[in-house]
Amino acid sequence: MLLLTIFLISCSENDEIINTEWVFVACEGNYGASNGSVYMINQFGEMDSIPNLGDVVQSLEVHENKLFVLVNNSHKLHVFDINSDGVSLPGIEINLDGSGPREMIVDGGKLYFTNWNSKDVKYLDLFNYKVDKLTDINGLPEGIVKKGDDLYIAVNMNEDYSSSDKVVRYDINENNIKEIITVGDGPLDLEFNNNELYVSRTYYDENYAAYHGTSQFSLNNNKVLIKEYGKNTPCGGSVHSFNNKVYRSALGGIVELDDLLNLIETNVIGNFNQSEVYSVEVINDNVYFGLTDYNNLNKVKVISKDNLEIADYNVGKIPGDFAVWKK
Repeated sequence: MLLLTIFLISCSENDEIINTEWVFVACEGNYGASNGSVYMINQFGEMDSIPNLGDVVQSLEVHENKLFVLVNNSHKLHVFDINSDGVSLPGIEINLDGSGPREMIVDGGKLYFTNWNSKDVKYLDLFNYKVDKLTDINGLPEGIVKKGDDLYIAVNMNEDYSSSDKVVRYDINENNIKEIITVGDGPLDLEFNNNELYVSRTYYDENYAAYHGTSQFSLNNNKVLIKEYGKNTPCGGSVHSFNNKVYRSALGGIVELDDLLNLIETNVIGNFNQSEVYSVEVINDNVYFGLTDYNNLNKVKVISKDNLEIADYNVGKIPGDFAVWKK
């Protein structure tokens, strides 16, 4: 009886539930203020933050137990170790020599990232943490994804800030540009669904009026489908693969696309003021919305695939990119 009691007490003392997940939120901060931060939400809804990371925290990426943070206007890359309790500070800070970094992905021991100021794609070697140039880009590169041996790089604008209409296909094995794909003006965010590359597009006329569209490039037949939604339409800037369907941020949420890239307005997840929807990410069968009015409203709302709100968090200024870590 004594042995059984000791065993039961021992089990209860050691049976602590350990956090196994962090969702990281890049909060850009005010331009020029260097108050960019990363907010962290664990599986229990508890929050923490990494403050004062620099001027415009642009994007996040998680690889294994590392968090990578690109800071656009401070031109640097932060690297942090992740564990169940959070991140290890102060981490590593890498100077990117004024490159103006934008978006990134990790593949094959390298972190690839696009840069506006240096007009190129660079990479960080994850073995020795040295930065090198992969390729120059004719224009200002933005979104980047990988499929097979190829990187696909959205070129949002030309060097003179006029709208570009190109996606660059770069062969990593051959180390050269394999193809230039014309997809319509303003390619921004990229997402693969099976063998189709979907491209969200945003571009502007001479009076800075916004236009939006979506394009699809098929790897099966190299055909491009281009859809325009028109001037000042209630659209955002991202595309998402969700439940084997493709959605585009629009109409205050994400909207399913049909085969011709039309918005299926009867299938919308989220119901917000579109002008306040700054970012969207699909994580664990839920949709995370970064909402801001660039002043007092700075929230993350979590919406289920059944279109029910399941969480609401106050975060730092201008919540942009998201990334998730799982133990």
